[in-house]
Amino acid sequence: MSNQGNSDFKTCIFALMSVVNILFPVLFFLGIIILISRNKFFKKSPFSSTSLQFAFVIRALSSLAVFYIYSEYYTVRGEADTFKYFDDSHYMAQALWNHPLDYFQMLFGINCDTNYFHEEYFNQMSNWVRSYDNGLFNDNRLIIRFNAFIRIFSFGNYHVHALVFNLIAFIGSVYIGKVFYTVSGSKLKSYFTVFLVPSLIFWSSGIFKESILLFALGAFLYLFYQGSIGNWNRKKGLVLLFMAGILIVMKLYVFAAFLPACICYYVARNQKRTSAIYIGLFTSFLILACALGAFKPELNFIELIVDKQRDFINLAHHFDVNSAFPMDYLQANLGSLLKASPEAILNAFTKPWIGEVNSVLFIPPLFENILLLFAVLLCFYWRKKLARLQFKFILFCLVFTLVLYLIIGLTTPITGALVRYKIPAAPFIWITVLMFLDTRQFPKYFTRNKLYKWLHTSL
Repeated sequence: MSNQGNSDFKTCIFALMSVVNILFPVLFFLGIIILISRNKFFKKSPFSSTSLQFAFVIRALSSLAVFYIYSEYYTVRGEADTFKYFDDSHYMAQALWNHPLDYFQMLFGINCDTNYFHEEYFNQMSNWVRSYDNGLFNDNRLIIRFNAFIRIFSFGNYHVHALVFNLIAFIGSVYIGKVFYTVSGSKLKSYFTVFLVPSLIFWSSGIFKESILLFALGAFLYLFYQGSIGNWNRKKGLVLLFMAGILIVMKLYVFAAFLPACICYYVARNQKRTSAIYIGLFTSFLILACALGAFKPELNFIELIVDKQRDFINLAHHFDVNSAFPMDYLQANLGSLLKASPEAILNAFTKPWIGEVNSVLFIPPLFENILLLFAVLLCFYWRKKLARLQFKFILFCLVFTLVLYLIIGLTTPITGALVRYKIPAAPFIWITVLMFLDTRQFPKYFTRNKLYKWLHTSL
């Protein structure tokens, strides 16, 4: 065969592979859209199939935006969050075809912490070993392993991986939406809080840890709420424990904020002295945490927070992070944490500030902060009187948000990281505000608007 013939053949193969790389994720996306319209899980949600499909389309478009932003503005691929775990999974996945036993050992973490595995696979990865180790769980490895599993059928196509992560996060959002609708009785408010908050959608639409975190958080919330109303069985209990395990591995600080709020809600749900119960239980949690830290120093929560803050400050100084802001070092005592708490919560609630917007990624959270403040102001004018159980649920949401914001605010001196870390609380703070808003008091010209009526009927 002539050189010209070889060149034409290679060109055809390249063109065919390009078509497949585009066509495969498109077909996969269409399959998910069909799944949403036919699967019982989605059919049993309070939202229509069309509205759920629309919500997933928004997620898919957001995923493309993530791909574009991280391709064009973050030129070091090894430092781009949406690529680094995906790229690292290549080294694990290739073992499936060459050394299948190695692949499954790494996938399930069975006897793979040896020199052989490190030399052959892990040393090739950039994120298997974290730049800092706080002695807790390494969530990087879970994401790398999950990507390595997806590569079995994705053929290494990034967009297929992104769609899988999107679907997982979407399921978590549906779970949260079910609970929010049950409590609020409003499809529009529930739909907005779980499907339309920009930063929540953006940070859970790429190959990010937040996608799996949102899934586990949503499933945990749904199962916990079912148990709180008496709809419980052993199977649900086992799944709840599994979701708790995922939360602990993925983001221990989220679980540390969520579990106490859940316990307080469960105890106070049918009691009258709600505030006293919350205060009493949180005081007990604090005493137990201090006692645990004294018994096992490696689990001392004060030391963990201080170490995490020090790591972040050192990281910001070392890399000269643009979005870093001044933060005093915490001392390893409870008084230092209490003194820094007001500023920590303020930073978590309000950042990014207008003067800090030096990246396109800061625009959605800035817009959200302004919109949330506007919604809070509207609540003073059109406030809704809540039922007793609704108020108790709002208190649960608010307590979870405050504790999470406190942990994040105490440890994070980087606006970009702070904005991202508070994403799990986004639906909870939004439903807290919107449930206080009485839409029945809106001006008649607004409530009679065709778009407003269509939203209430089509969702």
